[in-house]
Amino acid sequence: NISENCHWGIVRKFEEGKVIVNHSKFLGYTKDENGNLVIVPEEAELVRRIFRLYLEGNSSYRIKRILESEGIKTVTGKSTWQASTIDKMLSNEKYMGDALLQKTYTVDFLTKKKVKNNGIVPQYYVEDDHEAIIPKEIFHRVQEEKARRASIYKPAVKRKEAMQKGKYSSK
Repeated sequence: NISENCHWGIVRKFEEGKVIVNHSKFLGYTKDENGNLVIVPEEAELVRRIFRLYLEGNSSYRIKRILESEGIKTVTGKSTWQASTIDKMLSNEKYMGDALLQKTYTVDFLTKKKVKNNGIVPQYYVEDDHEAIIPKEIFHRVQEEKARRASIYKPAVKRKEAMQKGKYSSK
C-alpha cells in the first residue's frame, strides 16, 4: 500500500512536469540545494567532447578507447568505459535541457524489476526543464547521424545459404 501511494505521488509530479533525476550517476550535472539540475563545468566539457567526437566520425567504441587511453574516469570513478554507456549518453535528451519521464517502470514492487516503457504507462516530455550542455541542433544532428549509421552497412559476406548484413564501421 505504501509503495502504491509513493508511486501515485511520483506520477502526479510527472504530470505537473516536475523532473526527478538520479544525479549521482549523471555525467555533467549535479543538484543544488533546491533540487534543481546544475551543470558541473569540468564534466560538461567532457560531455561536449564526446558529442563532438561522435560527429567527427568516431564510433562509441572508439570514443571509449580514446577516453581510456587518456586516463579519463567515468562518473562513478572507474577507469573502464562502456561503449553502451556512451551510446546512451548520445541519446539522452537531458543533455539538451529536456526530460522524458517514465522511460522505464517497475513491474513488481516486491522484486523491484524495472522494464523499458514501450507505451504501457504514459510518458511525459518536459521541454527546457534545466540548463542545456548540448545545444538542441547539435543533439538532433547526433540523432540523425546515429540513424544514418544504423542504415549503412559495409559489404555483406556471402554464405552458402543466405546473404548476411554487415555493420557500420567508423574506420
